[in-house]
Amino acid sequence: MAHSSHKPDSSPVIMRTMTKSSMNGTAWAMAMVKPATISQVAAGEEGIIDADAVERWFVHRGVPQAIFHYNAAEDVLTRMVPYLTAVFLLGALAGFGDRFRGWSQFGVALAAFVILTAMAVLVNRLRGRRNFDLPEDVGRIEIGLFLLGAPFVALLFGNAPWQPVWLLILNLILLGVGYVVTTYGAVPMLRWGLREVAVQVRGVLNVLSRLLPLLLLFATFLFLNAEMWQVAHGLTNKLFVIVIAMVLIPAVVFLALRSPGEITNLHTFVSWREIDDICQATDAPVCKRVNIPESKPNLVPLDQGERRNLALLMLAAQLVQTVLVAVGIGLFFVAFGLFTVREETLLQWTEISAVDFDPLARFSVFGAEVVVTWELFAVSGFIAAISALQFAVSLNSDENYRKQFYASLEREIREVLAVRARYLEPMVQHALRVEST
Repeated sequence: MAHSSHKPDSSPVIMRTMTKSSMNGTAWAMAMVKPATISQVAAGEEGIIDADAVERWFVHRGVPQAIFHYNAAEDVLTRMVPYLTAVFLLGALAGFGDRFRGWSQFGVALAAFVILTAMAVLVNRLRGRRNFDLPEDVGRIEIGLFLLGAPFVALLFGNAPWQPVWLLILNLILLGVGYVVTTYGAVPMLRWGLREVAVQVRGVLNVLSRLLPLLLLFATFLFLNAEMWQVAHGLTNKLFVIVIAMVLIPAVVFLALRSPGEITNLHTFVSWREIDDICQATDAPVCKRVNIPESKPNLVPLDQGERRNLALLMLAAQLVQTVLVAVGIGLFFVAFGLFTVREETLLQWTEISAVDFDPLARFSVFGAEVVVTWELFAVSGFIAAISALQFAVSLNSDENYRKQFYASLEREIREVLAVRARYLEPMVQHALRVEST
């Protein structure tokens, strides 16, 4: 839950990356509004906006950066509290090692857990909270406790002098990963992307029906090629992962390049009626208005954090689509290879002797023996990765594919932007009044 719009603060708020030279008068006046004032405006005019509920909706949709005055202490780190608590308590395992055995090891782990709990209780008392309350605001003291808990346990019970330093570095990495994931709502973004799979399957099939003839011609040529199977036979698991990554990373880059430009084009509304109609078609907690303003909407420009968040949301959706294509192509060639590349052919192509041949599985289909091998999965996986790259390039270069494929995605982004416009509208109106006085 976001707390920022309901937290009184005596200092002015400067909206993230805006500067006076880059804003019009409305945005500049808005930038000087205090959070307490904004909360009153958002909650007090005709019951238009429940800011807290809208902020929760933003988080649920994977766009927490849309929250006004989004900051680390009150939004990001607070939402990380369950994660930080779990990692902190797992620090009790730092006492495990060769120094203690049997019940002594259990006693050390229990003592470590008690010590960490006592440290957390002490911090709560210093901060004026009840003993076992989770913090509503995470500051330097809580972060310091998180970072130093496990190293302190290792210092008391560990058997290696480098262990506390290693655990401190590990906690720093876990804190950084958790911060980035929470800042941009990666978990709800992933949930949203997975929910979109069912919606996007039909779109993927429509696009594949146009791409498939050329794609299959190219892929089948690669698949029925002895050199490809020889290469697959010589790859270790680690080398295979590296090769697939070398193919997929350019695909991700191609998909990411167009996202910022697309967002700019989508952040345009001709009237408040258009915005309200879009909002009413969503599950956002935005009340329907009887008297819709006739004036042109004063849209607050997207800052860098919001642009990155929306770009990642678009990228997540495109990655789901691309993965669907890659998985579909990969599964097709696994099935195709089971029936076309028989054991005799495979032995000839890979130059494996019959004695050394060790397939993953054997079974019969319609009286014919079929073998499942590592090489089959490796070749199919490589072709799937190549297909994903070609699909990503097609999405960026062919406008027909883009129009067919992006309709659902663009609607989702415009819904977020429309709800953001309604969410910020009371603050803009307040800024206009301040500017006119």
